[in-house]
This record gives sequence, structure tokens and C-alpha cells, in this order.
Amino acid sequence: MNLPWGPLLSLLAALAAAETLSTPQVTSNEVLKHQEPELTKEQNVVIENAIGNLGSEQNETATVRHPISPSPSTTVVSPDPTPVPTPLCPGDQVALGGSAGCGCPAGLVKQGEGCVCATGFKQQGAAACKDVNECTVEGQNPCGLHANCTNTPGSFTCSCHRGYLKGPDGECQDVDECVLAAVTGLRACGGGAECRNSPGSFSCSCPQGYVMGLFGHGCVDVDECSFEEQCRRELGNGCVNTPGSYVCQCQAGFRVEMPACVDVDECRESPDVCAGQGVCENTLGSFRCVCQLGYKGNGTHCEDENECASGRHGCDTNARCGNIIGSYFCQCYQGFNGDGYSCFDVDECALNNGHCQHNCSNQPGAYQCHCRPGYQLDSDGHNCTDVNECLAVNGTCEQICTNTDGSFLCSCLPGYQLHIDGHSCVDIDECKLQQGGCSHGCINTPGGHTCYCPKPLLLDLGNSTCVNVSSCDLRNGGCAHVCIMRLDGHVHCSCKAGWELGEDQRSCVDVDECGDFTNGGCTQLCINHPGAFNCSCREGYEPRPDAPTKCTPVCNPPCQNYGVCVAPNSCDCPAGYPGSGCSAMCSPPCAHGGTCMRWNMCLCPPGWTGPGCHTAVCELPCANGGRCVAPDTCQCPSDYTGPQCLTPLCTPPCLNGGRCVDVNKCTCSGGWQGARCQIEPIQCRIGCKNGGVCVGLNRCRCGSEFTGTFCETAVTTPCIPPCQHGATCSPHNKCSCPEGTAGLRCEKLTCPVVTTVVSMARAVRKGVRESYVDRCGPLGVHLCTKYRVNQVRVYLLAYRVGYKVQCPEKNGR
Repeated sequence: MNLPWGPLLSLLAALAAAETLSTPQVTSNEVLKHQEPELTKEQNVVIENAIGNLGSEQNETATVRHPISPSPSTTVVSPDPTPVPTPLCPGDQVALGGSAGCGCPAGLVKQGEGCVCATGFKQQGAAACKDVNECTVEGQNPCGLHANCTNTPGSFTCSCHRGYLKGPDGECQDVDECVLAAVTGLRACGGGAECRNSPGSFSCSCPQGYVMGLFGHGCVDVDECSFEEQCRRELGNGCVNTPGSYVCQCQAGFRVEMPACVDVDECRESPDVCAGQGVCENTLGSFRCVCQLGYKGNGTHCEDENECASGRHGCDTNARCGNIIGSYFCQCYQGFNGDGYSCFDVDECALNNGHCQHNCSNQPGAYQCHCRPGYQLDSDGHNCTDVNECLAVNGTCEQICTNTDGSFLCSCLPGYQLHIDGHSCVDIDECKLQQGGCSHGCINTPGGHTCYCPKPLLLDLGNSTCVNVSSCDLRNGGCAHVCIMRLDGHVHCSCKAGWELGEDQRSCVDVDECGDFTNGGCTQLCINHPGAFNCSCREGYEPRPDAPTKCTPVCNPPCQNYGVCVAPNSCDCPAGYPGSGCSAMCSPPCAHGGTCMRWNMCLCPPGWTGPGCHTAVCELPCANGGRCVAPDTCQCPSDYTGPQCLTPLCTPPCLNGGRCVDVNKCTCSGGWQGARCQIEPIQCRIGCKNGGVCVGLNRCRCGSEFTGTFCETAVTTPCIPPCQHGATCSPHNKCSCPEGTAGLRCEKLTCPVVTTVVSMARAVRKGVRESYVDRCGPLGVHLCTKYRVNQVRVYLLAYRVGYKVQCPEKNGR
């Protein structure tokens, strides 16, 4: 479009002073051209006057001008004070006085012979004019769509809206600020931003991946990695910001396999990474060494775990636990079945009655056989044998007991009958039953009866009838022993030796041979018997074989070694055999199965010797002060061990393959040193790399940037979450913060704060003040944070923007 260059020069001068055009609208990546905080209020006024009122001179020149008659308030004074006669004036004219003639009143202009109001005025009354406000004429806009109308006395002026200038045709036309900036070499938008013209204004926008910086200084890269999780870190990805975008990279322990990172299985690629009993267990991004099942330790050094002793086993309570290297086994106890981890009782009685002859009862883990009453269990625990109850106190029978299978029966002797209790016997009184069959007298006796006769009658051979005795033929003539018929025809009775005839001259009475002073000829005891006697000895004596009436002492044990028994259990022993029964006696007694041969002389078994067989014999002598305590067994001092106490001991023992060569003296191997070979050698099989220092046996102390056994691996693990504000990631997921920052992720800024209030606005409900806080960040970068402050709280917006602008301290301004 054609622009008037006169006013344009003024515009360019204002733009050069302001350096940057402003915009009236704000989006997520646009700025308003009137919110330039670096411009002072006066500079903003200059820009506004330059752009908005560029056509003011034109407007002034374009103001509608009409010939104005003298002001109604102007008074014309005649120089001649002499009164002049008033002339007669035509139309609306009035006499002006003096010789001036006729004219129109003040505020009116002459038109023909009449008086009318000037253009821009309308008549009010007979001789008054009132200004016409052309800007308020209904339905009309004398200045056009993009201009403001200002009323003036008798006319009006037009001024274009901000962002518009008057064209040759007098109409207000849009100013293309983007083209204007390109022509003049000024910046409409900051670095990297695209300018877009709009009616009366313009806007700045940024490409994807960038955001408009505060105050519209240009486009700033969006750090997608800081506020939005674009890469899936749980899958091993790390986010790296790039200008306008970002890239995802694999973390340590992961490799790229499109379309994502996959975990590296170190256990499969390096099977020997865990030495000894350790087992490699893969983890996300790394691995770890653990001990195999059945072992305990830290994964590098493992030893067998005795699960049975620690109780960490799965054996059943009815099972035995047995430890083996690296594991254990379970075995059910006798009487239980199962795999050892689960055992159940076996019912032995369910199979062939447990092989019991009578009854079987099952028990946890066992069973037991029982016999029926009247039987007892045999020693084999299965068969039953009948109990002969008659052998145990006659089976409680009073007289006769008859054993039966499993029981017994009681019976009585003739003359008795069994009581109702089945055990006792009751005597039968035969005399009450027909006098027992006796002809004369009957006497009842236990279990029987006896018939008797009055003298001189005798019982016949049937022992029941009484007859007269006249010879020795009937019952021996009534004599107890010897019957002789005398010449006179009478019976004469006599007795055998040791007996004498009784008073009835028929019975025989025993003669007590021991009753006189001769004691029957016995030296100790005389025992009388019916019709005889015998000699006996007191306790400790026995009859002499050659003289039964005499007694000799008895020694138990019998006297040995030609000793003579002189009293009960008392031997007269020869010299050298003072022991019981004239046995040899050794003091101390013979030990360990030795035999005493004579006084203090023992016959010792093999392996023992000395008095009493108390001294052990070792074929190989015990060395280093050892003592033989049993056949071929040495008891060694605390410093030696072995069969002959030849092996020295080191306490505590030698470590790391060291050998004990003398008492508490170790010979070390493999470079180990110290009294117990406990000092690790500073020896690395492969030299430490990347500046590492060898500090032990194949152990290197690495710098902070390397790791591994020999410092061969660089530390590349990124910090999660990432470090902020230019901080570097150190080992162990720690951030090294630069000066001016603090916090775990260096997210806090600690520079001096400068606050500038740039605008005031009123929200719908409360007053709001917008301000910008500039902080001096690391590497001379301005970090700006936008706050919205009201009367209650401070709200921090969800973004921070860093400007690549040197701080005043850095550039000396």
C-alpha cells in the first residue's frame, strides 16, 4: 500500500527507539506489542503516537474548514462617537451602527439579503447559532470504519485507529508491520519467530518445539525432557533434549532393538560373571549375584546352609531331616509313609491284622498286638500263649485248679463240695447221712469220716462194721506194729525200733532220741523223726562225708590256693593270697580287664601295662609333650595335633591358603602377608585402567568417572530424574550443582532476585498484579519466572524460560 513518507519518517524514528514492535493480543507463543517491559512509558507513548496517530497532520489538514464569520461575541466599535441615524436594512440584516451600514448579527453570515448560520452550525432562535456535532449524527460515520471522529467548533477531525494510516483517498488503511519491519531492517519479532500481519496489528509465532519467550524476545527451545515424560524410562530409555525436539537413548544395561530399548541379560551373555557358588540373577538394567538355593552368603562367597539345624526346611514333623551339601533330604519315620515333606500314619492293622494272633491296635507311627483275657503276649510281640492261672497261687482255687484255654476251673477233693463262689470248697459231713455207714460210732473229719467201735470190738476190713477180735488175722489183732498170739490165746502187741507201746497196749508212740543228754550222738543239731532221728548242722556248716553226725565249716567262695576253711566263709590262706577265698589280691586293682595273678601282680590285656594295668601303651611314641592315654592314642598339648602330636597348630588358624609350619607360625602363599596371612597383597593381575589405583588383590580404586574391577567401564548412567540448570550427573545418581543452584536435582535458583512490575490488571473478581522476576543463572544466563500475585497467594506458572542473554555482571554493563 502507498504510505505518506512524511509521517512514516516519524514512525521509523519511534520504532528505532523502541527496537521492537508490540502486539495487542497474547497466545501461548505470541506477545503483545504494548507489553514490552524494556520500553519506558514515554517510549510507549512515542510508539503509540507514531503508529496510531501517524495521520494526525493529515487529519488536521483534512479537517473540514468553513469560512467563519466574526465571533458572535465580537463587538465592532465605531471610531466616530457622533450618533448616526439608523438605516433601514433589508431582510434579516441589522444596522451595524454609524456609517457601517447593515449587516448580519454576530455568528451569522450573509447569504443574499438574509442572514444564516455558518457551515457546521445550526440556527437556534432568531439570531443565535449552535455548533453541529457531526460525529454523533445517527447512522453516519464521517471518518470511516477504522478511524475515530473528534468534534470541533463548526467542524470535526478524523484520526486513524492504532495500526492504521490514512491513504491517498483519505481512508484509514491497515499498516503491514511485518513488511514495514523487513523494509526498515527493524525486528518485528524476536529471533526464530515468524511475523504474521493482522488487521491493525501483528502476531509472532514459534515453530513446533519452541515457545515464545517472555517479553517477546524470541523463540526459546522447549525442554521436553524436563516436564513431560516422552521416553519410557521404565524400559531403559533416557531422554536427551535437542533444539526444537528430543531424542530417546538407551541407558546403561540396555541396548537398542527397534523400536525401543531392551534390557541386556548379563547373566546369559557372561555366564561366569558370578564365581563360586553364586548364581547370576538378571535385573532391569543390571544384574546381581545371589547364592544358590541351599547356600548362604553374599553371592560372591557362599557356603552350605544346614537347613536341618536352622529349621529352614520343609520336612514333615514325622520325618527326619538330613543335610547334604547345597540341599537336604526328608525321610518319613518308621510307621509313616510319604515323600518326607508330607508323611501320614500307616495303619498296620489294616493289613493281615498286623500279623497279630488276637487283637491289633494302631498307633501313630506304630501298632501293638493285644491278647484276649487268659492269654499273654509272646516275646515276638505277635503270638499269644495261654496263661496257666493255676500256677499263680493255684488260680485262687482253694483245692484243685484245672487250667483251660484262656481260663481255669476250680474243683474239690473227695469229701468236699464246690462253693457257689466257684473257688472255695465246703466239707461234707458224712456222719449226718446215715451215720456215714458206720455200725456203731461215726466221727466226721475234713473231707471224710471215721467209724469207731467200743472195746473190745474192732472195725472190720471195711472200716465200717465192728467185730470181736480174737486173732492177729483181723486188722493185725488191733496192734499198730507187731501182733503175736500168746499161748493163752490172747493177742499181744509190740512196736518197732524207735517206738514204744502206748497205754492201750496196741498203739505205738515215737521215742524222741534227741531228748536226752547224748543229743542222739549229733555234734550240733539233732532232729527227731517218727521212729528215727538224724543229725543236722547249723548255718555255715555241713555234715562231714565220713562222719554224718559231725559238721565241718563251709566257705563260699571255697578256699583256693591250698587254703583251709576254718570257719564259715573264713579261710586260713597261705602267704601271697590274702584275698577272699584265698584268691590273689592286687592294689590298686587290675584295670581295663586285667587279671590279678598273685599279690599285686596283674596280667594286663594288650595295649595296657604297669601296676594295675593303668598305663596305656603307644607303639609310636607321643611327641612334643603328648601323653599316651589309650592304646595307640596320644593326648596332645594345645599347640600340636595328629596321631603322634607332630602337627603344629596356629591359633587363630592360617588364612587364605597359609600353612602352619610351627607353633603359631604361618607360611603364606600367593603374596598374602601377616601373622595369619590376613594382609591382602596389593597386586592386580591386570593393571588398573583410566587412572585407577591398585589397593588389593585384583582390586582397584577407581575415579568417579569409571567403575569395574579394573576401572575399565566408564560411568554413563544418567541421573533419574535428570539434573536441571546445567548440572552434571555424578556417580550414585547424584547431581553436581553449578554456582547459583541448589537441591537434589539443582532445581532451586539462589541468585539475587530483581522484580519488575510490568502491568496492572483487574480480574473478574480480584485485583491481579503481573510481575517478572529475573534471576542470574549459571553461565551468565538470564532465567525469568513469571508470577501472578493477588492479595492472598502467589501462583507459579508451570513453565520456566531461560534467555541466552548475558548478565550485567558478565558483560560489564
